[in-house]
This record gives sequence, structure tokens and C-alpha cells, in this order.
Amino acid sequence: MHRFINLYYTNKNNNTALLGGAASPSSANVVTCEANTKLDTCVCLLSNNHDKSSSYHRPLLVSGLVNTGNSCFLNSVLQSLSSLPKLQEYLNSVDKLPTSMELPVTRSLLKTLKLLTVPSNHSFRPTELVSAMSSNRRVINREQQDAQELFQLISGELDNENQMTKKKQGFRDLLFSTAVKKRTVESPFTGLLANRLSCIQCGYTEAIRHFSFNNVQLTLPNADATTLDDCLKQLTTMEYLNDVTCRKCSLIDTVEKLTDEISLLQSSQKIEKLHCLEKIKQDVEHRLDVGRIAEESHDDSRLKGFLSKVCRASSKQAMFAKPPKVLCLHIARSSYLPTGEIYKNTCQIQFPQLLDLAPYCTTGTLNTQPLSPISIDNTTSSSSNSSSSSVRYRLMSTIVHFGSHNFGHFIAYKRRLVAEKCNCDACTDDVISLTHHDSDWFKISDERVDTCTVDEVLSANPYMLLYELIDDDISDNVTPTTQNISTMHVNHQMIQQQVVEESEESEEDEDCISHSIPNAPPSSPLLLPLQLSSCSSAYPLTQPKRRRDSTKNSWAQTPVAIY
Repeated sequence: MHRFINLYYTNKNNNTALLGGAASPSSANVVTCEANTKLDTCVCLLSNNHDKSSSYHRPLLVSGLVNTGNSCFLNSVLQSLSSLPKLQEYLNSVDKLPTSMELPVTRSLLKTLKLLTVPSNHSFRPTELVSAMSSNRRVINREQQDAQELFQLISGELDNENQMTKKKQGFRDLLFSTAVKKRTVESPFTGLLANRLSCIQCGYTEAIRHFSFNNVQLTLPNADATTLDDCLKQLTTMEYLNDVTCRKCSLIDTVEKLTDEISLLQSSQKIEKLHCLEKIKQDVEHRLDVGRIAEESHDDSRLKGFLSKVCRASSKQAMFAKPPKVLCLHIARSSYLPTGEIYKNTCQIQFPQLLDLAPYCTTGTLNTQPLSPISIDNTTSSSSNSSSSSVRYRLMSTIVHFGSHNFGHFIAYKRRLVAEKCNCDACTDDVISLTHHDSDWFKISDERVDTCTVDEVLSANPYMLLYELIDDDISDNVTPTTQNISTMHVNHQMIQQQVVEESEESEEDEDCISHSIPNAPPSSPLLLPLQLSSCSSAYPLTQPKRRRDSTKNSWAQTPVAIY
């Protein structure tokens, strides 16, 4: 009889997590290591390639992970992460940076993923990673029993350590800027999502905001079955909102009210107040004429008590502006009954091995018309350009949850990786090179490891999906754009056309992204938008400068407004 643990608890941060922790039985062909087994400092990925022993002694599977009582959520996440070559390359690059910092999470995770990649018939406990997370005051305990929450915790610690290595470089950034740039490493999980909010009545469009994310939350319908494409369409489809404050309509209404009040003052001969209101009115009219509609703290302080707030019907849309190298999709399965009770949505989702994200990505021209898509669908391009515009991903692993909302068990499916190069002390290569196997998959439940078919993987009902970008389909830079998206102001004459010219005004304000990770706003479909701060470090994906005047270079060099 297997031992099941009731894992119900009240999570103060997120009460919509699926909980799991039931231990699974060990497989007969998997040997469990001793509890005090320590991970080696250096792991050779090619050790089994040089093994000349008979095939009977060669391991055909990979290592399992011991369930310590309620750690299946941890085991499933680590097994899924071990199937990502780009993640191991990233961790190895950060590990090789010239820094004196310990980087406990980065290095312990890299070592754990290597051990889970090497063919083996043994199981072990990821004690070094758990210890590293504990030393960073992010203790893994009974309150962390959701796989997606753990993924956020690990990815957040990786970002923190990467940011700290850049801060540690200090004055060398100024003396050796070229060398430092070459050593800059970006997280494979991080991407950018473009968000546009437009007023339907006046056509005013705010600066297109770019959210930095490391995983995407998809909502399931209340149905028996759906597809991944339908979920992505729901994420990026046009949304219509009521009672959204429009900045331009508010300024126009302010001018009208000031005009009426000035008329009354002229009849009452209150000269001093009259001149004050006329000055404010002229300032507001000038801002409308030149397009300085966005909120400005200095000027708005003068309008305090006069500025109206007018709500209008608005349109809102989000699309991927920079797809990440590793796309992590979280299938939100928490739903609410009319009574307020939370239950698990068991809707079956169909997902492909190869995913083309191009229909959900922005293209070279951004559209500011309130009733038009933010960007032209890549799939509508000519056939000659269809191959170059594709953004294809390959399925590498999935996490599946069994049980109810309050308790259950997590397992993982992952693709077999084959090592081609290793940079351990016994090998001569400088880098790690891993390739995926076309058809070999593993089904892993804690210590139990079995081979499975692709059909079994695709028939599972996933809680998380991890896709890896196919390098041939997209470059590292973001799609070029012909528009300065930080100054998109739609005048009356520009409402019915695409804006493709930058403003001639010059206004620069340097910002950078903090490594702290706040909660997502209620309206955001993404988790973990990064917060603006005045830090001195720079993140490759999020190093924006807001300008009114910019050159038409690649998107990576185009100023963006990030919130």
C-alpha cells in the first residue's frame, strides 16, 4: 500500500495552485542510492559513451529522484528542466563567468541537471539544490507544493544570481565595455510581450508596453476538450473593455470645463484667477496639439484639481514581441464554483510536438488603430516569406498532475538528450553540446523511470508544457519594426492609418529592470512581469531607453516602454 499525504494548505500568495506530494513506488529496474549520497562536483556527460562493457551493464534509462514524502512537485520540475539543452548551456555560461560569487542555485542546478541527463539506473536526492535554495532564504517546505510555483522560484533565483554577477563587475563595465558585453548571458526563459491599450472613441493609443515574462499562463474553457492553439488565440485576441480612463479624452474634457469657467470669470472680473485658468488652458491645448498626452508628473501637478478623468470604451491586445528560447506554458486548471469553492478543471488540451508561435507574434509594423490587430498575422505573409517568418518550437517535456485540486501527484514526461560535447575535467571541449532524440521519451514518477512513446506523451493532460526554440527559424534579435513604439500618439488625422514615422521630438529617459519579481497585475495574462527600478545593472532582454527620436534599427535597438 502506498503512502499518501494530505497536502491541503492555505497558500497566502496563490490559492489557485494545484497541490501534489504523494510518493510513487520505486521501479524494479531502478536502484535507489543511499540517503547520504553527494553529488559530484564535475559530471562527465560522455562517460557512458566510452564504456566498452557489454550492453547488459549499460544503463538504458536516466536517474530518478527520491520522493522524501511530499517532493514530487520538485522532482517533476527538475526532470522537465533536464530535457532543455539551452538551459544547460545558459547555466554553464553563467558558471564560467569570471566572478568570485558562489552562485549556489545556478551551480547546484547545473550539476543536478547533468546527473539527470547522463544514462543511469540509479536514483538520488537533489540535496545540494534544496540546500542552495534554503541558503537564499527561499526554503522549499510543505508550503511549496505546486510545480509551477517552484518553477517561478527557481527561475527567479537564477535571474537574481545572474543580475548579481553583473553588479559585481562594477567599474570594469566602463573600462572594458566590449568585453563585458560579450560575457553577457540572457536567460532562455525570458521573453517580451507587447501590450496595446487604445481608446475606441478618439483613437488615442498609449505607448505600447512590454512585459518581461518567464512563463505564460493559459486559461482553459469550461469544456471537455480544447487545443493549445485555441488557448494561445484567447491569450492574444482583441479584448474590449468598458470604463477605462482615456488620457486624451480627459484632457479634451478639461479644456472644455476650463473654457466654461473662464467665461464665468470674465463676467465677474476676477482677473487673477482668470489669468491662471487661461494659462492652464493654454498649456493643456498645447499638449494636445503637439501630442504630449502621456501623463507627466511635473506638468500634471499644475493640473491638480482641474484635470478631468473621462472613461471610454477601449480595446486591448497582447502579442509576443520577443519569443523566449525556452517557452514555458502553464495551463491554469483552477476554477471557481458559484459558491466560491475552488476545483480542478480537467479539460483535455491537445498540443503538438512542433508549435509555430508566429501567428501570435508581432511583425515589422505595429498598428495603432483601436479596432485593428496590433500586428499583422505572420501567417498572412506571402508564401515566399512564410519560412523566414516562422517561430517554431519543439516539445521537450511536460508535467502532468493527477488528483484533485487540494492534493495529488506530479509526474514528468521528457525527451531523451544525447551528449555530443562535455567540458568536464576529463574532456577537452570548452562547451556543453546536447541534442534531442527524435522519438525516445521517458515517463518519470519520482524514482520510477520508464520509456514511453510519443503518442502517450501527446495523450496526457498537461499542467505545464516546455517547448524549446528551433534555432534555424529565428535570430536572437527581436523582429524589426518601422515605428518608435514609445511615442505612439494618434492624432485625429492618423486614426485611420498605421503610424510608421517617429516623432521628431527628443526626450530620453534611461531605465532598467530590477531583478525583483512582483506579482502580476490582475489584468495581465502573464506571470512575473519585472519591475522598473533605478539599478545600475543591465539585462540583455530588458535594457530599454524611451526616446522620441530613434533610428529604424532592429527591435533590440528600438526604444520601448517597459512596465
